Amino acid sequence: MDWEERSREPTCERGQLVKVLVASDLASITDKIATAHIGGAEVSVDRVSDCFQADQRLRTDGKELDVIVLHVPSVSEANLRSAFSTISRSRGKPVAIVLPHKASPSTVWRCIVNGAGAVLTDDMPSTAMGHLLSLMHTGLRIPTLNEDVLPDPSVVAQKLSDRELQVLAGVCKGLQNKEIAHDFNIKEVTVKMHVRAVIRKLDAKNRTHAAMIARDLGLVG
Repeated sequence: MDWEERSREPTCERGQLVKVLVASDLASITDKIATAHIGGAEVSVDRVSDCFQADQRLRTDGKELDVIVLHVPSVSEANLRSAFSTISRSRGKPVAIVLPHKASPSTVWRCIVNGAGAVLTDDMPSTAMGHLLSLMHTGLRIPTLNEDVLPDPSVVAQKLSDRELQVLAGVCKGLQNKEIAHDFNIKEVTVKMHVRAVIRKLDAKNRTHAAMIARDLGLVG
């Protein structure tokens, strides 16, 4: 079955009750979910404060839940790992993650790869949340991004010299500095200099982050 057929498959009928567990310490997130329309169904929301408490609820009442929504208020390794751990214990229930609206494309994609059925943003209106949760409930995976987190690839590329783009391509392939230096017949110290420049110009944390940004923007083939 293709995605268009699945998106039309009725999973939430009018009058049906959909039980949603929301893990968030913000009432505003819970209120948005509570007023969202998941298909034609009524929504019953139960709120816990964090992923740890969500894990406990899944152990005791997991079978009665239909949808799980995990709010990640700030993007940190600890918060993401906590959310991914909860997804692994969700017993196949569809799980959506709510990220800050400035979350990077690589963070959104990482959530999808780790099992999130949908990635929402905290500034999204309840109507949009409802539509996306409805699609997720059919089995689709729905990543969402705000336009203001997507820089213009052509502008970013203009910041990098031809050699820096070549070095960046090598980094994206997983090559070490010595290997990149050999490929372009330059000194390893020169490669290190270019890598540092690329990291700075892409506003990346390290070479791995730079490679993720490059792939997100299509800077390298």
